[in-house]
Order: sequence, then C-alpha cells, then structure tokens
Amino acid sequence: MSLTEDRAPSTAAKPFVGNLSIDDPSEPFNRRSARYAIRRSLRRARELVGDDPFWLPVVLRATPTGTVRRLSDATQLVIEGFPRSGNTFAFFALKHAEGLAGRQVVLSSHVHTPSAVKAATSSRFPTLVVVRQPIDTIISLLIAVPHVRFEDAIDEWIHHHREVLPYHRRFEATTFDQVTTDFGEVIARVNDRFGTAFARYVPSTANDQAVFAAIEHNHAVLHGCTENVVPRPSELRRAEKEWLAGQLAAPRYRARLDEAGSVYEELARLSQAESS
Repeated sequence: MSLTEDRAPSTAAKPFVGNLSIDDPSEPFNRRSARYAIRRSLRRARELVGDDPFWLPVVLRATPTGTVRRLSDATQLVIEGFPRSGNTFAFFALKHAEGLAGRQVVLSSHVHTPSAVKAATSSRFPTLVVVRQPIDTIISLLIAVPHVRFEDAIDEWIHHHREVLPYHRRFEATTFDQVTTDFGEVIARVNDRFGTAFARYVPSTANDQAVFAAIEHNHAVLHGCTENVVPRPSELRRAEKEWLAGQLAAPRYRARLDEAGSVYEELARLSQAESS
C-alpha cells in the first residue's frame, strides 16, 4: 500500500493559526518577523556544525529529546535521512514489526545531520539512509518550517546529500517510495547487508494504522497538535502543498532543483542496485 499526502489516515487534528493558514496558503511563507529571523539563524548555525561528528553531541543536546538518540553499545540500527524523507515511518514501522515478534529494538534516528551518518558508518553501525525526491521533500519541509527561505531549503537538501553520498559503501540506501510501499523488503536488504535479523514489516491496514497511531502519539508528546509538522500524510496541508509547488516551479529555482534531482538519482540508483 502506498502512503501519500493525498491519502491521509483519518485524524481529528485541526489546523492552528501559526501552523497552517485556513484562508491564504501563502501566508505562513510571506510573514516577516523577528522570530522567523532568529529561527533562520539558529537553523544556519546547526547546518554549519552538522557535518562534523565532533559537534554531534552539541547538536543532540540542542534537540527536544537531548542525547537519547546518541550512538551506544546498545544501538542496533541507525535510520537517518534529511527531514521529511520517511525516517519516522521507517522508525516506527520497524519498532512495530519487532514488537509483533516479541522484541524491542534500540534505534538511533532523527538527528537529520550528515554527521550522524558519518559517525554511524565510521563506527560500523548498521545504517539505513532514506532519501526522497527533492521537490516533495522540500515542499514538506517548508510546510513544517515556513521560516526557511525557498532557496535555502533547496541548498540544504543538496548539501546534506552530497555530504553523505561518499559514505554509501557503508550504509544501505533506500527511497521514500520503497519505505512507504514495502518496508519489509527494505528490512530484508538491511538484514542481508549487515547480518542482522530484524523482523520484516508487513504492509497492511492494521499495521499501518498502528504505526500512524504511534507517530501521532509521539508527535503530540514532543510538539503538541501542530498539524504542519506531524510526520504523516495530511489532507489539511493540501493547499500549502499546491501553492508551494507552483512557487518552486519558477525559473529561478530550476538550476538548483535540477542539481538536487541529479543527486537524488545517484542515491536512488544505489538503492536499486542494492535491492537487485
């Protein structure tokens, strides 16, 4: 079963002013405020230190969950990728599959920096890197963090993936589409590559609903009812998604998006080669 933004699971969540605009889909992206400026500065600082594993402890301490996601002797698998790439579904789907098998699994995930992949692969941890089509990822990211400028979001995507690409021989690459259509096959590839024995996730209505329920609960604990950020499909985000797609089709973004597309194709080929 394929999971897309247009085929959202049922949810009672309502958009909040400040997260999604009810009347004007362009409004969150056209605001000018000191808060937006501060958030952009903090995001840029995180990007500057996000490449070097030396700064990874600092990056972790600056996140809502602190050092919970650090690598340790107990870590069994690292699941990483750029934000909005399918990391959350992969994380909770594997936890669900392992739970059905009567086991718990210790995962490191959602650091969202190249340094997390570099540290994991350098220490030979089994590592799964999820990559999503750049235009879809960037649109989803901008809805979640509307203070980010469009060109900066594209450049972040390119920079992140160019940083992790040289380490591809030490991680298993997979695409968003593979994760959301047959994550069990992705896990089979992880097991074959790293000699692990994780339970295969079986796509089904019941399993998908259980995974999305876990995602919803986790999001409510960490972020509250912020519909623009929750990492699952959402019909409520359709207007913003369509408006952003039109904006990003402008000629001034074409060269950057073409570059991002080339990087994506390189990583997608790796995932296809590894699954053959």
